[in-house]
Amino acid sequence: MPPAPPSFGSREYWEKRFTSNSNPFEWLEAPTALDPYLVAALKETTEPELELLHIGCGTSLLSYHLRAHVPNPEHIHNLDYSEVAIEVGRKRERQTSKSPPPDAQEPRSASYMRWSAANLLDYSSLLEACKPSAYSIIVDKSTSDSIACSEDLVVPLPYHITATPNPASNPNLTESPEPLHPLHILGVHLALLTKPKARWISLSYSMDRYPFIPLPPPTPLPARSGTGDASTPAYESEPIPTPTGFPDPSTLWTLIGKYDIEVPQPQSPSGSNGSTTTHRPKVMHWVYVLERTNVKVFARRES
Repeated sequence: MPPAPPSFGSREYWEKRFTSNSNPFEWLEAPTALDPYLVAALKETTEPELELLHIGCGTSLLSYHLRAHVPNPEHIHNLDYSEVAIEVGRKRERQTSKSPPPDAQEPRSASYMRWSAANLLDYSSLLEACKPSAYSIIVDKSTSDSIACSEDLVVPLPYHITATPNPASNPNLTESPEPLHPLHILGVHLALLTKPKARWISLSYSMDRYPFIPLPPPTPLPARSGTGDASTPAYESEPIPTPTGFPDPSTLWTLIGKYDIEVPQPQSPSGSNGSTTTHRPKVMHWVYVLERTNVKVFARRES
C-alpha cells in the first residue's frame, strides 16, 4: 500500500514540519520568480502606500525579498497557518534586518514587516489578523496548492460574508447542501480583504488551479528587465454553481493573465553503456494573475 500523502490542509502537519525544520524552504521556484508580475502590479497601482498580503509565507525567503519592492516594510503583511512559522519569520527578520532594534521610548523607530498566524478558510480567524478592503496585492507562492489539498467544507448559509450591504446579524442559518471547494472559500475571503483592482499573484504547479475561473491559454511572460506589462487580455469568468447565500467567487475575481514557467531538466547521468536520456517531458509551473472586480462583499455583523 502506498504511503498516505502529506496532510497539507492540517495545521498540525505544518506545526510539526516547521518545528522539526525551521530552515528556509522554497516551494516550486526561487523567491525572485514572481518579480515580473509584482513589478507589473506595482506599476498599475496609483496608491502611494499600498498594502501587500503574503499568504502562506512559511519559512520562504520570499518574505524578505518582498522588502525590495515596497518602500516601507510595515506595508508587507506575512500570514501563515502555523504559529511556529510566523515566530521563525519574525525572529529571522530581526536578526537579519538593517532596521534599528525597537526602542522603548521610540516604539516606531524600527521598521519591520507584520507577521500573523491565521486560518485562511476561517473568516473570523482571518479578520482577527487582517482588515477588510485593505490590500492591493496578494502574493501566493503555492499556498493555493496546499489549500486545494484540504477537504471540501460544509459552511453555514447565509454565509458570514455576503454581497448584500448591511446584512442581518442573526439570520436563520442552514448548511450548504454540498461541501464547498476550499478555493471557492479562499476566493471569497480574499475578496473581503482586498480593494477593487487588487492583484492576486499566485504560483502553482497546477495548470487548472482555480475551479471558479475558466482555463485560458498561457499569455506572454512579462519582461524580466523590470518593464513587465500586466495589460494582458482579460478572460470573462463563467458563473459556477454556488448555493444561495454564498457569494459567487467568479464575480469577485477575473483572470487577467496566466503564465508558464518551464522547470529546468535535471542532468541525466550516462548509463553503463554510455547511453543518456534524450528526452524528458517538460515540467511546467504556472503563475496566475487575478484582479479583484468592483463587486463589493461585506462581513455579517455578529449578534
